[in-house]
Amino acid sequence: MKNILATQSLRGRMGAVNWTAVALGLSMVGSALWGVWATDKLLALDKREVVTVQLSRIMGDFIEAEARAGRPPEETKMRVQAYLQAVEASVEHLGREGRTVLVAEAVVAGSTPDLTEAVRADVARRVGAIPDVRR
Repeated sequence: MKNILATQSLRGRMGAVNWTAVALGLSMVGSALWGVWATDKLLALDKREVVTVQLSRIMGDFIEAEARAGRPPEETKMRVQAYLQAVEASVEHLGREGRTVLVAEAVVAGSTPDLTEAVRADVARRVGAIPDVRR
């Protein structure tokens, strides 16, 4: 009997494998790995801080200051574009720090921290030459 097993081809030995059991085992391993990954992602979401930013106030103050400045339209357009890019970069930075940013005007109720002034300061740092337009 021992000689027969030693001389049997690989194909002959693989025919004895229960392929349904192998597929079921691989499925179970895959499901377990997916469960670990999904749990990790859900726990990471639980750790994110939710904050608000009053974007309309930031932009409104800037647009109002630009309107009073009396600059040529081309220069005003360039400054507004630079300011918009700086605001977007600042809000994206908050997201990369693990915060979920909500527009304050869209929040009905709650006690989320308001980072409007932090965003305003970051935007001012990013654009540099644009003056502080706080009311």
